[in-house]
Amino acid sequence: MSDVEPLIRRELQWMALGTLEDKDLASIIIAKSRRRRLRRLASMLIFGLSISVISIQGYVLANNLLNPESTTTSTTSSDTYENSSVEPTSEPVAPTQNSSPTGAQIRGVISDYPVTWEESIGDLSAISKAAGLGDTLGGLTAQGLYVTWSKCRVGVCPTTWTLSARNKTEDIIFVAPSLMVYVDHSPLVSSSRPLSVIPGGNVNLVFTFPELKDMTNVDDKATWQWNWFLTVAR
Repeated sequence: MSDVEPLIRRELQWMALGTLEDKDLASIIIAKSRRRRLRRLASMLIFGLSISVISIQGYVLANNLLNPESTTTSTTSSDTYENSSVEPTSEPVAPTQNSSPTGAQIRGVISDYPVTWEESIGDLSAISKAAGLGDTLGGLTAQGLYVTWSKCRVGVCPTTWTLSARNKTEDIIFVAPSLMVYVDHSPLVSSSRPLSVIPGGNVNLVFTFPELKDMTNVDDKATWQWNWFLTVAR
């Protein structure tokens, strides 16, 4: 009634002056009231959209300022689209015992012992094909892999895998990458981690498999493989 009463008073004044004569007073009041509501609704909608855009831009700017290089995400294992265009080398690289590379330094495969890419997927929760370095899944592109080896019952085992990736899209992406370890091309263990990455952001996914230290059914001459894929984010 607060919107209509001023209009009623105005129209009564016009009627007293003979301005409206035979015109329908009710239809005029309703039309003017409707136009006023539409203008108010449009103003509220524009204001809400402006606040949303400012909030998103502020979030992206704050993340870029606080974390310009990379974000590291760690995960511990649980039991258990295209094929890789850059296949990991099977040749051992220089030992990395003294220091661990940072996210910006992880390019290609860094491992003290041979690891190769596996084409098959041994996890029923996968929602994509197996990927390797240089592949993109869900907007996330893998750039490097750093493998840490530890002593175990069968000699040495790859207990920590750090996958360096980058969001090369212009959108914030929400994905759940998973890394699986294979021995002699048979699936062994895998682990998944849901995460979000801002446009242009780097991320280091650290997958740890401490249970590999207690394995006894692996030959000391076994070969090791790996791949990564997407699972449903939970």
